[in-house]
Formats: sequence, structure tokens, C-alpha cells
Amino acid sequence: PEARTHNDVLSQGWPFLAALSVDVQERVLLDEVIGAMMGQEGHFLRFQQEEEVEVEESEGNDEYVIAAEPTFVFATASVLGGKIDSSLENILSRILPLCTHYVYVNQYVQSCLNQYECGVIARTLSEAMNKLLETYLAFVADLDYLSRETLMENGRGGLTMSMLHVHAQPSIRTMAIMAQVTSAVQGKKGGELLNSLYNLMSLNYSGDENANELLQHLLAKCATPYANMLCSWLMQGKVHDPHGEFMIEVIDKTFRENHVTIKQGMEWADWCREKEDHVLWSLHDLNDMNISMSLAAGELGVDRSRATSHMSALHKAHATGKFWRAIHCCREGAAVSVQLQDEGKKASLKEGSNVLLNPLKLSRCIDRAYHEASDTLLRMLLDEYGLLSSLRFMKKYFLLDQGDFFVDFLDGAEDELHKELPNVLQGRVQNWLSTSIARTSESSYLATALRCTFQNKSLRETLDDLGRRNPRKSAHKKSSTHRQKVLAGFEAIAFEFKSVPFPTSIVLSHSQLRIYQLIFRLIFFAKYVERQLVGMWLDHQLLKVMTSLRSACSPTFSLRRRMLHFIQNFVYYMKFDVIEPNWRELENKLNATKEYCSNKSTKEGNNNANGQFPRTVDDLLHEHNQFLLRISNQCLLPNYDLIERASKIMTTCLLFSTQIKRFMETTKVHELHEKTRLERSKLRYSGKKSKNGDQELEFRANREERTGRCSDRILGELCTETYRHMITRFDEVFSAHLAEFMKNLNSDFGQKSNAHLTNLSMQLDYNGFVSSSIYAKE
Repeated sequence: PEARTHNDVLSQGWPFLAALSVDVQERVLLDEVIGAMMGQEGHFLRFQQEEEVEVEESEGNDEYVIAAEPTFVFATASVLGGKIDSSLENILSRILPLCTHYVYVNQYVQSCLNQYECGVIARTLSEAMNKLLETYLAFVADLDYLSRETLMENGRGGLTMSMLHVHAQPSIRTMAIMAQVTSAVQGKKGGELLNSLYNLMSLNYSGDENANELLQHLLAKCATPYANMLCSWLMQGKVHDPHGEFMIEVIDKTFRENHVTIKQGMEWADWCREKEDHVLWSLHDLNDMNISMSLAAGELGVDRSRATSHMSALHKAHATGKFWRAIHCCREGAAVSVQLQDEGKKASLKEGSNVLLNPLKLSRCIDRAYHEASDTLLRMLLDEYGLLSSLRFMKKYFLLDQGDFFVDFLDGAEDELHKELPNVLQGRVQNWLSTSIARTSESSYLATALRCTFQNKSLRETLDDLGRRNPRKSAHKKSSTHRQKVLAGFEAIAFEFKSVPFPTSIVLSHSQLRIYQLIFRLIFFAKYVERQLVGMWLDHQLLKVMTSLRSACSPTFSLRRRMLHFIQNFVYYMKFDVIEPNWRELENKLNATKEYCSNKSTKEGNNNANGQFPRTVDDLLHEHNQFLLRISNQCLLPNYDLIERASKIMTTCLLFSTQIKRFMETTKVHELHEKTRLERSKLRYSGKKSKNGDQELEFRANREERTGRCSDRILGELCTETYRHMITRFDEVFSAHLAEFMKNLNSDFGQKSNAHLTNLSMQLDYNGFVSSSIYAKE
């Protein structure tokens, strides 16, 4: 019947429901409860709700307008006219929750089906629930048909309230479960929705067989779109996810349109990111399982290195898609041709919930796809793109492996680098760099892309800014240093690339190149100081000819020898005790990896199956990172105190060599030597052979006279108080800085993490002279 107001009933003279007989009450309420089961409000069964609409926001700022949950209740006593039959009221109170749950579920289903912002998975769940609602409405239509049958002989209808309650028992339970499902997934989408549905099944209905069957059905339906996304990501590195439902988000927007591109300047780690809310529960459950499996595999000698064995299934899935995308970037269509070779793997991923709900099956699928993608990209890196040659280039020019480049470069650019930074002509230095590379290197893209740059901060200030010291203390040091000194070219120079070709940029990323730059600046500065001290040693050889100056020059010679001893041993330590052994270890591992990939591609046996070398791209990146970490640690870069003391020592050596160079210019000993050399050359190639004896005697007499006058002049300058004070002051400053350096160096002896400093300490103090002089002064 139509819903009528209380005034309509009174105006027509109808009696109140409570005044009617029980049979009539049953027939009226039976008709209204069947309408309520289909979501229709009657005269005696009414909706009760506080608000009309409710707005919820998801993580992606998508708004869902959902009607507030309605509740079916009896009309007020003024409408009923009193209290109805208690048995009817009791039965109706058990049926009304079914009506409420239906309206609640139906409103969610209709809102998701009409809003694309809810996502594909939420719409798929709504479609599955909508089919169940259609079955439920067909059941209610049958009940309505039974209620309208003609009266029987005994005067009762074909359907009673008790019979309705009995027939509705399965629907009451099913609709209650669907209402809980709706409540659990309300406002959610993607992997978050799947996790909520799974948690509801495992926590609330673990022992209910019928409820588990229903939830398994719903989970299987809505897991299919997620499985398709996962399959596309693991097999091609592509995913169509317009509503942000997948656990991987691709940063490059063009990739959303199934176009694989490289964004200039984008780091390998920034290509895509994981969204924790949409990560499946089964991937979280695999973390502990992977760790235990890796430990067991290590005991059995299985091919698992540290980087891969400690990766979770989520990180493997993340890396797999990036690998395929990298392969697409290098060689369009390669990933498609590889993944089509094994349709069985693709079909297994498309089984939907059978894979997603089973952590072991999911782990196997991800692991197979990961190793397939990694093997393909690893072969391309080592064979087609010559990664080992690129790393050798980095060793030669950034780690200054060979001296021919350093000598040739400084022979041309030394005068320019000695200027203050604002006065350095960068184009001239770049020209000398290009010329030196062309003379000492084969033609390659890295060689043409290498260029010099000048930093505005010293090495110590750069390390300070990287957070290796107290920020407030470092800021004070930085400001004071900036006020006191302007950097010279050799202190600020660094190497960089205009661009690193892909896929070499996977290994030589911006963060890795920054570590190479820091190591380069330290070694370059040390070798530059060594070059200046060696030049001073050559100048002193001219003074040694003058025997009268040996005693007066002894303090200068001694200080120069101590400085040269420190700087040469420091450079030797970095190059031959740190870089060379670590490089040999990395090179041997990469050669073993290259052989392993070749044997695996030809399906031949591998004699080094149990060797410790990278077998995946992540293992390769891990080994390269460990190589840089070891040499940076052993070159003292993380130890700010040691770097600060070493920098002060090298700066003192540089200032000393500058002062001695100016002193040598004032003595004009170079002019004397050049004049003597020219006279000797003329005498040697003179055509008057009969007079050679007399000319030789005259030449020697003149040389001794000039040398005597020059030595007397130099001796007078060496004996001045200014010169003696300068040498004494340099000696004191150098000894003080060396003592502080050795104290900091020896203080770290007992720590296992700093055991590599033992070699440096032994080389600098091999006979105990430095330590004994320190103790004597104390």
C-alpha cells in the first residue's frame, strides 16, 4: 500500500494498527516488511537517519558522496495507535536489520558504480556485490508472490510472518556480512581495499565456512584487476593505473600512458616509488619468509648474495618493473620479446586471488620475473654497454690512477689553477683537460662528456655541509673560513659529466658521482701539493752544488724532507693501500659476473657457481656502492678531524713551497744555472778544438767565480733573522699539525672499524721518530 500520513488515516476513518486483530496486523506488516526488504519505506516501518549525506576523502583527494546509513524502525506510538502484537514485533525486530543492511550495501554499490574515482577494484567489488543483490531481490520477489496468493481453506494466507523469517534466515546472515564488507572498504580503493577485505575475512570469519566462501568469492573478483596490474608490471614494466590503486607509482607521467621514456636528470631510484597503503598483505608476510629462506640457501651454497637475499618480495617486485623499463629504454621491444617466451608465467600471475592470496606462489612468481629481468639487463650492462670500461675510466680520471694524465694536465693548467677562484679562466682549464684526455685516453662518450667545474666551497666545508659534523659548529667554521680565505683554483676544481649515457647512469648515478668527486678533490689536492714539494726539491738540488750553503740550508732541507715524506706516504696510502686493492676486488667480481652471464646465456655450466660475485643488477649496484663506501671511509672522508688535520698539513706544505719558490726567485740561482748551461753548450760544440783546454779552464774559473758570488749573496739572506724566523715558524706549525694528526690517527687504532689506519700510521711513523718527537715536546 501507499505510504499515508497519520492524518490521512484518521480522516478516512481507518482504525489504528494496534486496534486491529492479530491476523490483520500480520497481513499489513507482512506487506510493509517485504517492501522494506527492497528498501522501500512504509507507513508503519520508517527510515531513521540523522544526516542526509556524508562526505569522505581518500588519500588521492577523491571525494565520495555517500548517503548516511539508514535504519528501519517502527513508527511512533501515535501512528501505531498503541502496542502491536508482541510476537509480530519480536519477529519484525529480527528481520528489520536485513532491510537496513540491504539499503546500506545498495547505496555503496550504486555510488561506486556511478563514480569512476572509486577505482577499478572498488567498482569490480561493487559489480560482484550487485550480482548478489540481484539474486537477493529475486528472492524477495518470490516472497512477495507467495504473500499475494489466494486465501486457503483455513482462512490463512500462503505466507506468514514466521515463514518469512525462516525463509530470510540465509539472507539475513549474508546481508550482514556484506554490510560489514561495505563498512570495511568504505572510502578505500586499490590494494588498501584488498587488504581490508582480507583482514575482515581472516580476523572476523576465520571459522565460518559460509562467510569464508562468500568473502573468498568477493576477494577473487576484485583481486583480478590488481593481478593484471601486477602481471603487466612484472612482465613489461608497464601498468595502467589512472586512479592510483597499485602499490607502485611511476613518477614520470608519460609512463602512465604506456610510453617508456627517460626524464633528464631523474635518478634511477626516483623512477618510481612504493605506496605503502596499497601494498598487499601477502607481500608483507613474505619478509620474514625471505630472510629465513636466504639463510637456509646460504647454508646449502645456493647462488644468493647479500643484496638480493635480503630483499623483500615487495622490493623485488619494485625492481623488476624498473629493470624491464630500463630494457625498453635501451632496446625498444626487448622486454616484450622476452616475456612472451614463457606464457605459463604470465598465466600463473593472471590467476588472480589464487596467486595473490598465496604468499609462496606470489613469491615464486615475483622471484622468477625478477631474475629474468635482472639477467637481461645485467648482460646488456656488461656486454653491450661496456660497464667495466666505464668504471676503468672513472678510476683513471676521478681516482687519478695513472700519472700521465695528471702530469700532462698540470703542465698546461698549473699556472691557471694557482690563481684565485674569481680570476680562473674556466674555458682555458677545460681546453687543457680536453687536450690531456685526448692524449691519454681512447675515444669514448665519457671522455667527450667530461668537463671541469669549480666548487665554491673547500673539501672540508663540503663534507661539513653533508652532515658529517655538528651543524652549528660546522656553520661557524664555514662562515669564518669564508671570511679568511678565497679558494684557489686547485682547491676548488672538480670533474663532472655533461650527461651520463643510459644505462651506465644506473651505476654512475648522481649520488655515486658525488662520492667520486669528493675522493678526486682529496687526491688531486694531495698530488698537487706533492708536485710543488717535488719542484722545491729540484730547486734545492741547485743549492746543494754550493757546498758553503749546506749547513745554512740544513733546516730548510730537513723540513722539506719531512713534508715530502708525509705527503708521499699519504698519497701512496690512498692509491696503493686503499684504491688499488679494492678496485682489484671489484674488477675480479665483475669479470666473474660477465663470465657467469655468458655461460648462462649459452646454457653452459659455470665453474664459479659458488663464488662470491654479483649475479643480479641489485648485487652489482651493491658491490659498486660498497666499493665507494670502503675507499671513502679508508681515505678518511667520514673522519672530519683527520681530514681537517691533513688539510692543514697540506696547506702548510703548500705555503712553505710558495715561500721557498719566491726565495729562489730572489736568489737568481736559476739564471746562474741557465747561463752556465749555455756556456757549457757553446764550449762543447765549438769548432776550435786546439783551444778547448784553455777554454775549459777559463769556463771553470768563471763558473766558480759566479757561483762564489751567488753563494755569498744567498748565505747572507739565509742568515737573516727574517728567514730563520720563517723556517722556524713553518717547522713549528707543521710539527703541531702533524702531532695532532698522529694523535687522532692513533686514537682510532683499537677500533676494528678503523683497522685500515694502521698502514697509514706505520708508513708515517715507521721508525718511531714522529711519536718520539711528540712525546718529547709533551
